Amino acid sequence: RNLARNRRRTAISLAVVAAGTVALLLTAGFIDFSFAGLSEAMIHGGLGHLEVARASAVEGRQATLERSLADGLEEWQEVQERIEALPGVLAAAPNLHVTGVASTTDGRSAAFLGLAVDPARERRMGFEVRLRSGEPLADEAPAVGEDRVLLATGLAESLGLEAGGRLTLLALDPDGMLNALDLTVAGIVTTGVQELDTRYLKLHLASAQRLLGTARVSNLVVTLDDTGRTEAMRAELVARFAGREPELAVVAWQERAPFYRQVRNLYLGIFWFLGSIVFVLVVLSTSNTLAMAVMERVRELGTMRAIGTSVAQLAGLVLGEALWLGLLGALLGDLIGGAAIWTINALDVKMPPPPGAVNAIDLKLSYVPEAFLGAVVLMLVVLALAAVGPVVRVARLKIVDALAHI
Repeated sequence: RNLARNRRRTAISLAVVAAGTVALLLTAGFIDFSFAGLSEAMIHGGLGHLEVARASAVEGRQATLERSLADGLEEWQEVQERIEALPGVLAAAPNLHVTGVASTTDGRSAAFLGLAVDPARERRMGFEVRLRSGEPLADEAPAVGEDRVLLATGLAESLGLEAGGRLTLLALDPDGMLNALDLTVAGIVTTGVQELDTRYLKLHLASAQRLLGTARVSNLVVTLDDTGRTEAMRAELVARFAGREPELAVVAWQERAPFYRQVRNLYLGIFWFLGSIVFVLVVLSTSNTLAMAVMERVRELGTMRAIGTSVAQLAGLVLGEALWLGLLGALLGDLIGGAAIWTINALDVKMPPPPGAVNAIDLKLSYVPEAFLGAVVLMLVVLALAAVGPVVRVARLKIVDALAHI
């Protein structure tokens, strides 16, 4: 009833609380979707959930394309079979990292970073191939003289090649000898990162082993049916291969993706900064509303004190009004925030590519149940703090002065 006395002021206060709640919900939804989307994009873009490699190859090198072939896996098929026998494992795909020079018949050349894969297992693992033209690599190992390669857009442009073109790869084998392999361009792809697109290519594992004259692989990339089981599976693989020689390392995808940690920390910093601003604005606005309500009812409060109402009861009255403002405003904000999230998702808005990327990204927001509940609790706390000043004013109120107040 007290809140309904000055409906305009109460409505403004409710709007402030609701707006603060909506701001927090939209920010939490954007950050949660960004975290989930970025993690899944990195996992299914080639990182997988886990990497199994020789410990000597992993030590001091966490970047994806920095696994020395000298420290590669030799008996990798046996390790692969043991991993794929575990429940929840989609596949353990072998990778072979290749570096060297690509050249064409017209004299163009460029340094490359190559990744040799098992296309069949990559497909089973849900790895995305962003094909711009041509066709993907075949599942079957190519015959001698029929090797094919996928070139990234930037590398293909610098070499002047399109799907169907021919090029020669030059690379050093494990003994330091220079080997060459002629290939046909099967298609043009993009990694989504401009800098990497200027050097990246992908070929079949059999082609890379033929080029390097080796049966080794650089590592095994393990993909699971549930990202939430990553740490449990990592612990299981560590225990399963404990004592094996040469020693194996099992690395979770987060450790191989420092970019993800940097983005996560940046977004969390933005969230807490925005939350602090909302906190201050809501406290100042609602505290002013409650103070005005007390000042307008000084004689009324004095009369209540004169007929025996205790200071604690009056303080409880003011605090109760503040909590009702917080509760109603937060619930209203939850409703508006939920509707806003649905509307934004339905609009299918595209955002420009982030720095260094080539593909536009979707502007999507997640429904975060914890955020909806947490916003209500937060606003109750905020309004309780906002009521501290008015409560102190009521506690210091003298009956005689209150009754004489005009």
